[in-house]
Amino acid sequence: MSAGKNQETVYLENDDEFLEELSDYLDVLSNPTRLKILKAIENVPKDIREISYEVGVSYENTKKHIQKLNTAGVIRKETGISSRSSKGIHPVWKYSLMPGGLDSVFSNLQIFSCFSLTPGTEHISERVNSLKEEILAGIRPDNPAVIIIGGPEDGRIWPVEETRTRIGRADNDSTYAAEKGDIIVSEFHSAVSRISKPHCRIIRENDRWFIEDIKSTGGTYINGEEAEKEIRTEIYDGSTIELSRSTKGAKMIFCAGKKM
Repeated sequence: MSAGKNQETVYLENDDEFLEELSDYLDVLSNPTRLKILKAIENVPKDIREISYEVGVSYENTKKHIQKLNTAGVIRKETGISSRSSKGIHPVWKYSLMPGGLDSVFSNLQIFSCFSLTPGTEHISERVNSLKEEILAGIRPDNPAVIIIGGPEDGRIWPVEETRTRIGRADNDSTYAAEKGDIIVSEFHSAVSRISKPHCRIIRENDRWFIEDIKSTGGTYINGEEAEKEIRTEIYDGSTIELSRSTKGAKMIFCAGKKM
């Protein structure tokens, strides 16, 4: 969708199985204790006793919350070593967020929120938007930035400080020098155009933000919809940006900052 055009309302078909799965997903994530657990293990894997102590919930209840999060595919477990105690150390299960963490969860919710459910299911849309705002409040930087989702730079925050900010891969050509403010993603994202011939640029005009695809091969996608090449597409706080949809593409969340 391009700047200046009205967004067309797109309705999801009334798929009872999908709606049930989406409702279950929201049930798991909407619980405030589970959101605390996700924050507790966002950066460092922890065992159930460590999580229980940090969030202030009994061991048994923490175990139940962990099981629900694990079933929903939001977290993963791996073997680790317990903290030293009077009984020494022993093997334990350690839990951590799946790659992409809360940023990836937010990205999923952002895609859902771009669609309107059929009449009679509006309450699910309200739950999606409410949870999305709650998670965004916890990850939003103070100033305009993009947050990388997945890959070797998962969670990295790139500030957007210029009125025009180019995005692309590192360029190994010694004759080329990156410009101030460029967002340079890892070479891991080989489907993204190099910064010497940028994939896209973020443009700020007063209080409005746009993204423009610069004739990239892989395309630029905003909230799941492909942006027209060389046409500005307006983006908003929380917009998901994908640079190519191949396995080596790059995904990020745009944040307008807290000082909006």
